[in-house]
Amino acid sequence: AFPSLKANTEDVKSIIKEEEEQFGRTLDKGSRQLKAFAKKGKVTGEDAFLLYTTYGFPADLTELMASELNVPVDMPGFEKKMAEFRESTKKKKTTSSQKDMVLKAQECDKLVNGLKITVTDDSAKYDWDTKGDGKEHEAKILAIYDGKDFVQKCSSDTEVCGLVLDRTPLYAEQGGQTFDTASIKTASGVEFTVDDSQKYAGYVLHIGNVSGKGDMKVGDKVTVAVDFARRALVAKNHTATHILNFALRSVLGGKIDQKGSLVDECKLRFDFSHNKPIEIDEMRKIEEICNREIQKANTIHFREVALKKAEAINGLRAVFGEKYPDPVRVVSVGPSIDNLLNDAKTPWGMDASIEFCGGTHVANTSEIYKFVLLIEEGIAKGVRRIVAVTGPQAAVEATLKSLALRVEVDETRTLQGALLDTRIAELRKNVGEDKEVSLIMKKDMLIDIDNLKAGQLQLGKAASKEFEKKAKEDGEQLAKEANAASGKTFVGVVDAGAGSDDAKCIGFAMEVAIKECP
Repeated sequence: AFPSLKANTEDVKSIIKEEEEQFGRTLDKGSRQLKAFAKKGKVTGEDAFLLYTTYGFPADLTELMASELNVPVDMPGFEKKMAEFRESTKKKKTTSSQKDMVLKAQECDKLVNGLKITVTDDSAKYDWDTKGDGKEHEAKILAIYDGKDFVQKCSSDTEVCGLVLDRTPLYAEQGGQTFDTASIKTASGVEFTVDDSQKYAGYVLHIGNVSGKGDMKVGDKVTVAVDFARRALVAKNHTATHILNFALRSVLGGKIDQKGSLVDECKLRFDFSHNKPIEIDEMRKIEEICNREIQKANTIHFREVALKKAEAINGLRAVFGEKYPDPVRVVSVGPSIDNLLNDAKTPWGMDASIEFCGGTHVANTSEIYKFVLLIEEGIAKGVRRIVAVTGPQAAVEATLKSLALRVEVDETRTLQGALLDTRIAELRKNVGEDKEVSLIMKKDMLIDIDNLKAGQLQLGKAASKEFEKKAKEDGEQLAKEANAASGKTFVGVVDAGAGSDDAKCIGFAMEVAIKECP
């Protein structure tokens, strides 16, 4: 039923392996937490809810593991907690869309001069395992913002609010990279779910809500746990964006300039200067270069370097008009930072991606696994946009969807006539509108569909000529029969064959018959 699975067994195995490893990490963390709960003699509904929302433990798995530890689970309490959560989520979505959580100049001034709070230390954002894991970090709540003013405490009744901590391991949205999400907990067990993190004048605002009972107060010491599995997906896309920038310059020339980017856990989007659509052969080369660089298993090197010294790196790429900090963080895919700084003669940027960037990246390009182009389009005069996916699951899913469409295209070759015309129209619509399949494979399929259409038209023209010839022959025969017949009326039959245009064929036959039988 799914021949594409057999054709891509290695890709499928890779997806399964990564899912198993990720589930194993989740299971390990959750198991430790479950054992801690079990020491109390039972697992409460709130405990089971925490295992579900924070560690991804389904309730039936919690029940199974708890039974092995001979402790009961309060399932009615869990169901009640889930119902409350669903209801509060509906309310919070409405409130979040209406609340302005931006720290404007007035709020930032109050943090600096009114509350005398120093900017957030976010250096721990680089302390993690790029394969999707990392330690929890201790911090202290310095301020709580409710969307209007700074308050002393927040609870589930506060709905959406923002926490300012003295330090954080979260990456706040900036430089085209999306924000981190996380869980923040007090020693007493009150939990705050971080759905967004933004940076204003050096202060990282952790935006979310208290997800359980209890209050969070200014001065509370907390533990911060980042969703590193999600960040690992973002990192794959971010490093791939750097590699894409390098590939574009390699294929389209050095005049290519970055005009914007967005990387999240689902995809990467890259805007660049170019005054015409990219040809299919150029796109093929760009994708090939990206995957070649990934397969090289290059180490990603990064270091903060004095701005003047960093700007002297031969071949380094920077965004035109961007103001960079001093020192600035240099990210190199392949060459070491020492080599870049000590050898000013080698044009490093000709053979590798070297950029200024403060984002989080993979440790090695092999972690990206695969790069698949999905979209290439114009978004403004002289500006093009590319959308792509990476990672075993996203990239392979895009390829498998493409292969499924390819099977449909190949099966269409067996059709003829009006049925083929209908199927060609359906395929062109389906292939053209699908934004989640490989762009290269899509372009190839559209060419094949156009060839099928052209072939159908050619066959149609040949058939029409054959029908015309047969109709004229019938006309000649009818004229002979009419001339030989007696009386003033003669009835004959014109049969040019199945699939012919009856009106046209009668016309051709009559034209010949009238000439032969005036």
